Amino acid sequence: MRHLFCHLPSKVAVVFACLWISATTLSALQRATPVLSLPPTSSPTPAPTPTPRMPPTKSAPIATLPAGLPLRVQVDHRYRMRLNAPVAGYLLDPVYISDHVLLPAHTPIYGKIVHLAPVHKSTRTWALLNGDVTPLKTPELAFNSIQLPNGTRVPLNSKAIERTAGVVHMAAQKKKPSLWQRIYAPIHAKIQSVKSMLHIHQHHHKAEWALRFLYNQLPYHPQDIWSGTQFDVELTAPLTLPDSKATKPLPITPPNGHIPAGTIEARLTTGISSATSKIGTPVEAVLTQPYMDASHQHVLLPTGTRLVGAVQQSKPARSFGRNGILRFTFRQVQLPTGTMERVHSQMAAVEGQKGENIAVDSEGGAKANSDQGKYLAPLALGTVAGVSTFDPASGQGTSLEYSNGFGLAANVVSAIYVNPLAVEGLAYYALGKSVTQRWILRGHNVEFPKDTRMEMNIADR
Repeated sequence: MRHLFCHLPSKVAVVFACLWISATTLSALQRATPVLSLPPTSSPTPAPTPTPRMPPTKSAPIATLPAGLPLRVQVDHRYRMRLNAPVAGYLLDPVYISDHVLLPAHTPIYGKIVHLAPVHKSTRTWALLNGDVTPLKTPELAFNSIQLPNGTRVPLNSKAIERTAGVVHMAAQKKKPSLWQRIYAPIHAKIQSVKSMLHIHQHHHKAEWALRFLYNQLPYHPQDIWSGTQFDVELTAPLTLPDSKATKPLPITPPNGHIPAGTIEARLTTGISSATSKIGTPVEAVLTQPYMDASHQHVLLPTGTRLVGAVQQSKPARSFGRNGILRFTFRQVQLPTGTMERVHSQMAAVEGQKGENIAVDSEGGAKANSDQGKYLAPLALGTVAGVSTFDPASGQGTSLEYSNGFGLAANVVSAIYVNPLAVEGLAYYALGKSVTQRWILRGHNVEFPKDTRMEMNIADR
C-alpha cells in the first residue's frame, strides 16, 4: 500500500492515507467492542383486572321437619278411586316448630292415589251380609308437593293412609241412664246428625251428599274418596322449608320443677289398645304445639317435647256386646336438655275412630259405648217382623218396606217378587242380624293408634 502512495501525487496520497487509517481504526474497534444482544421487544401484557368482591349475602333462614312427622290432611272434593288419580287437599291443623307456626292450617297439598288395598275381612263380611257386593277398597295416597303461603310449591316425600276421626271431649259425670234414656239417646243423636249434615251441605256438596246416600242403598256401586275424608300424611324424608320467624325465637324458660296449669296438645308416638295393652304398658307422646307461660312471651315446653306415661286401666272387649275400657296418663316430660320434669295430666279430649263410639269420662278414662241402635234397632225390627204379613189384595209384603238390611234393592224386590215367605224371611233375617251384631258378638275395643291427637289438662300441684 506504501508503494501505491509513493506513485500518487502528494495531496492525493495524503487523502488516501487518511481514509485508510480511518477504515483500519474502525475495523479494529468493531472487532474489539462486543455486541450487546437485547431481548426482542414485545407489547407489554396488561395486568388482570381484579374481580370486584360482592358483599356477602345473608342466606334465608330455614327450618326442617323431620322424617316421620305426620301432617293431618283433609280433601274437600270427591275423587274417584283410580290408581294415579290426582288428589288435592289442605292441612287440617297448623304445623308448629319450636315456638311458632311453620305451616298454617288450610295450606294446600297435592298428591295422587298409589295403591288400593282390600278392606279388613270383618268389614267385607258385614258388607256382604248387608247386601253390598262391591269389592271394597281402602285408598293409599302419596302427597308429593305442598304450596307455601307465598304461592311457591315445595316437593316432599310422604305416604298417607285414611284416618277420618272425630274429636271426643270429656263428659261430665252423670247418673246411670234409664232404659228409656238409652232408647231415646240414639234417636236424638241421629236427628242431630241429620241436622248437622243438612247444615254442612246447605250451601255446597248437596249433590255429593245425596249421591253418597244413594250409593249406600245399592248392592254394587262405584267407590269414591268423599269430601271431608281425612288422611295422616307421614313424611318419609326430611322437609326443608323457609322460616322467616326463625331469626327471632322466643326464649325458652325451663319450668324448673313447676309446670303451671293449662291444656297441652299432643299426639301419640306409640299406639295402644284395650285388646292388647296391659296395666303399666308404656305410653309416649310429643307436643304438637308449644306450651307458653301466661304472658305468651316465654316457651315452657317447645313443640316436640316428649311425654312419658303408662296405661293405668285396661279391659278388653268381650262377648255379648261388652265393650272395652282404657285409661292412661302422663307423669313426666322430657325437656330439650334431656332432664325429666314431673307433670300431672288428665285426658280432656281425644280423636275417636269412626264406629267405636268412644267416650271420655270425667276422670280422663276412655271407653267404647254401645252402638246407637243397640236398643232401638232390634225393637223396631222385631215389631216389623212380628207384623210381617202378605196382603193378597195388594200383592205386596208389608215388612220389607220398612227395613231388612238390604237397602233400596230389597225394596225394589218387595214390589216385584211378592212371595210371602220371602217377605217374612227377610224381616226375621234383619232382626237376627241386628241382635247378633249388637248383643251376641264381641263389643268394641278402645284403640288409639299411633299419631292419635289429644288434649291433656295439666294440674297445678
